[in-house]
Amino acid sequence: MRWFLLGILAYVLLVVQATLFVPGALAVPVHGHWVRPDLVLVLGVFVALYYKPQVALVAGWCMGLGTDLTAVTGRLGLGALLFAAVLTALSLVRGVLNRGWVLTQSAVAFAAVLVVHTVWYAAARYLGGAEPALLRSMEEAALNAVYSGILAPYLIWLLLRLRGPLGVLLEPSEI
Repeated sequence: MRWFLLGILAYVLLVVQATLFVPGALAVPVHGHWVRPDLVLVLGVFVALYYKPQVALVAGWCMGLGTDLTAVTGRLGLGALLFAAVLTALSLVRGVLNRGWVLTQSAVAFAAVLVVHTVWYAAARYLGGAEPALLRSMEEAALNAVYSGILAPYLIWLLLRLRGPLGVLLEPSEI
């Protein structure tokens, strides 16, 4: 695992996510919500699929903290906890997933974004003094999850091209 390169990739994706996927650019308006993918969480899904749970825990915490620092709502540390928990759980079950399939990559990214964003939106509403509105939070999270699931195979394909510098070890059947 090359932490420095992973940090650079996370930073670049965080900048892209915060600058290109904004209202008026690549974010899509749907039902009063601006739908945008969570590229940093998709990078975290890649880490969870190809590295050990300990690496996924630390990387998830760091990526989540970076996302917390750029978020306009929520509490500092909430994203870090959610990223770390979801990515660690995903890394623990990666042995039963066929991580080379595009459908698996999309489904896993969809599920990760759905869980993280649902809890994040509901908690931000609750901590802000409003009703958690779980169904509204799930709707917003599902829209972001679809966008992330569509982009996930492309980003994972690109990251697999960098598997040498990233230190990813693949099984012979995956090469």
